[in-house]
Formats: sequence, structure tokens, C-alpha cells
Amino acid sequence: MTSIARMSRMVKQLFEHDSVELAHAAGLRQRKLTFVQVALILVLGWWKQPQAGPSTLSRFAGSLGVRIEKQGLDCHFTERTASWLLALLRRAVEYVVCAHAVSLPLLQQFRAVLIEDGSSISLPSVLRSVWRGCGGRAASAGKDAKTQAALKVTVRWDRLSGRLQGPYLQEGRQHELKSVLREQVIVPGSLWIADLGYWSLKWLRAVSQSGVYFLMRDIAGIVLWQGKQRLDLLSVLPQVTGERLELLVAVGADKVVSGVRLVAERVPDEVALQRQERIRAYADDHGKPVNPLVWELAHWTIVLTNVPVCMLSFEQVLALLRARWQVELLFKLWKESGLLDDWEASDPWRILCEVYAKLLAMVVQHWFVLLSCWDDPHRSLSAVAEVLREQVPTLVHGLLGHLPLGRAIGLILDSVQGGCSIPKRSTRLSTSYRLLGPWEPGLT
Repeated sequence: MTSIARMSRMVKQLFEHDSVELAHAAGLRQRKLTFVQVALILVLGWWKQPQAGPSTLSRFAGSLGVRIEKQGLDCHFTERTASWLLALLRRAVEYVVCAHAVSLPLLQQFRAVLIEDGSSISLPSVLRSVWRGCGGRAASAGKDAKTQAALKVTVRWDRLSGRLQGPYLQEGRQHELKSVLREQVIVPGSLWIADLGYWSLKWLRAVSQSGVYFLMRDIAGIVLWQGKQRLDLLSVLPQVTGERLELLVAVGADKVVSGVRLVAERVPDEVALQRQERIRAYADDHGKPVNPLVWELAHWTIVLTNVPVCMLSFEQVLALLRARWQVELLFKLWKESGLLDDWEASDPWRILCEVYAKLLAMVVQHWFVLLSCWDDPHRSLSAVAEVLREQVPTLVHGLLGHLPLGRAIGLILDSVQGGCSIPKRSTRLSTSYRLLGPWEPGLT
């Protein structure tokens, strides 16, 4: 479990030791700034002010006791610096950081509740030799080709202990199923939740046979069996808004995964229309016709899970499906608050330096979230992130020895204690309050 003492050791190890070791491995030469100073200026500087340019970063360097002009800082944005920051990010991801299990009985019956997802960052086409995108059209006059270069960020987030596996980087053209997360063992008794992009019968069979539970939306057109009969899904789905259906099915033409609960609910027409608008927009963006079956199935929420009814009721299955959106909110936080995919530079290596440094800042930020407020199931990640960003100077003082690092971290944690919880609403409950609702195992 994370503690102030352990956090102090990790932060010092990352910035004062790992940064130096990896800089030597990357072939960097120490000039006016030490490797530690460069790491602190870039990572903490962009954490505090995600929109910072070289001038702002050089002013931030002053808080570290470093005087450097923006031209001197610009000299550090090289291919080797980018490789070094990427290596430092990968080293930080290796640290195992988790908190005490959040006090939600619904989640506590599992060893872990893992939500897995990925998000793409478009890069300038000149970087396609580093991170290849999906291809697409060449650049038009005055515009860069958005799909020529991109990287994909994948994570697996335990909503019970808060541990974040990742972020791992891969080429934008690669499917999420190619992530290194595929190679990491999931502890039996865990619950794994993902969106349709992760649908794979082979994977679902593997996790099921290893004692891992899964929960996913149904993919249109997948073969389902009820007993020995192939199931015609459209013929059995409820036709009245709010009406529900639950069946025990086998999945796949060869019944690859058996003993699966199919849970379905008819949604209001306005919800179905919103879904169909997204389906049409997606088809238009990709130059494909709308799949009639996908269009029709927008009228239902359909979930497949191997969690037995004695552990999750119908309502709880749907509540956990909503919880999957928490990882979307994490990516939204990184992009909108951390400006992970936003930069003013045109130099490709400076852009990569900025992306890697900001990602590393988000990893360190997550460590502080776990230590400061993970025990509050109603925490607002955006509110906590705002407070932590304001407290970066306090962390700087601790790292420079102006006050004990443990004391600095304690002050940062104290700052998070007020006003970072989501209040309970009378309507449209937040996910945390839905998960905290009456817990009645086996209720159907």
C-alpha cells in the first residue's frame, strides 16, 4: 500500500536516480543543466502549466534555482531527449502503486475490478516513422494528415485498489488487443470490463478458464446458443421500454464460451436515437454503410457476463457497465486538464518530449490521487487534479530540500481534503452512488 514514506522514496528514486541512469543509457550529455534538473523542469513544469511554452518553462526553472533562457531550454528538445523521457515514463509505469480497497461492497467481492481501454493521440505526419498511424489520405494544402502518425495509450485500471497498469504506448495503427496488457496475468477472482473494441472470443475463453470474470456489451451478429438451439436475439428481446430479459447462453458458433448470462433492457426511444446518431456519424467518418443489425440493436442495452447471479443482480450488472466510463473520464482528464494532445510547437522532437513528459506527469499525479483520496468513493478526479496541479511548487520545495520531502507530500495531501467530493444528486446519480446503492446479491 502507498504511504507518505513510500511515495517519498519513489519520487526521489524516479527523479534523482532513474533519470540519471536512463539519461546515460540514452546517450545524453550533461551540459548546463543536470539530468535531474531537466526532468524536473519538463515533467513538473508541464504538470503545473500544461500549456507552457519554453519561456514559461524557463521561468518555472527559476523555482528550481536554475537560470536558463528559453533558447537554452530549446536545445534540449532532441530525439535523444525524447527517447530518454519515454524510457523514464516506462520506468515509472513499472512502479506498483495502489491504495486500500475503496469502501464499495459491490466491488470488494472481487480480487480486482479491472477496466481496460485505450485512447489515441494524433501526431504530425513527420513522426510516422516513430509512431505509425492508420494511414489514410495524404496531407492537403495547408493541412497535415491527421492519420499518418499517431500513438495509442492503453491502460488497465483497478477500480478497487486504484492501481493503474500503464499507460503503455503502441503505434496508432495497432489494435488494442496488441497491447502489452495482453501479456500480463489477471489474478483469478478479478472482474475484467472493457468496451467492444476488446471483443475476442479467444480472450474471453482464456480469462474465463483462468477463473477471471468478464463483463462486456454484446457485439452485433455474434452467434448465441440457448441450450441446443441457436438464439434469434431480436425475436426474444423485450419490446416495452424498461422491460428486461435475462438468459443463460453459450457464445460463438462453436460455443467457445458457455455459462454466460445475457442481460438486456429496452431503452427509451430518445436514448436509442442518440445511439443511432453516433452509429451514423461513425459510419460516415469511416466511409462505411450503417449495419442494419447494429442500428436495430441500439434500442437495447445488452450485456454478456460470466459473473453468477448470486454475485451480481441485474441492476448491479448495469451499474458496473456504467463504471466502465470511468476510464474514459481518466483519458478526458489527461487530455482536457493535462493537455496531453495539445501543443504549440512545430518541431517533432519537442512535440514528443512534451507528450512523454506530460504522460509522466499524469502518472505521478495518479500516485498522489491514490495516496490522498482514493478511500473516498465519490472523489472528483478533475477537482483533485486541479488542487494537485496548484501544489506542484510544494513538491518542488520538498525535492530541493527546502523542507523534508515527507512534510511536503503531507501538505499536498492536506490540500486535497476539502471540496473534492461529488455531492449526491437527487436525480441522475453519479456512478459512485449507484455502486453504493442497496447491495442485494442474487436479486433479479
